[in-house]
Amino acid sequence: LGEARSTSLQYHTLEPLVRDCSVVLSALANVSSSNAGEVERAFRTGASHLRAKADERQLLPREACGLEQLDTALDRLALAVPQIKRNLIEACVHVVGADGVIQEREAELLRAIAETLDCPIPPFVT
Repeated sequence: LGEARSTSLQYHTLEPLVRDCSVVLSALANVSSSNAGEVERAFRTGASHLRAKADERQLLPREACGLEQLDTALDRLALAVPQIKRNLIEACVHVVGADGVIQEREAELLRAIAETLDCPIPPFVT
């Protein structure tokens, strides 16, 4: 019984999930470019839309936001209340759109993140 209840546990505040959000946004930023300055700009553009303190949001190096870390972060984020998920998806959209061009691999990762979080993808991403 305890196990079944833990899967329905929901995070009602962003604080315990800020690191997970940083993993997701960092992964998207790193997919968007191999240029460190562009990756940083994309991350900052999206992270500014998270409702978290600036000093808590941090761009992670590529090796700290790979598939395994992304999967773990998304598992935790899937337990968040819908508003937190919507805010994260909005931040993700700003990361991929930071340079004015949404590349196919960015759109695919964004769709996968939105699907995993059971959040509809914004209509302007085709």
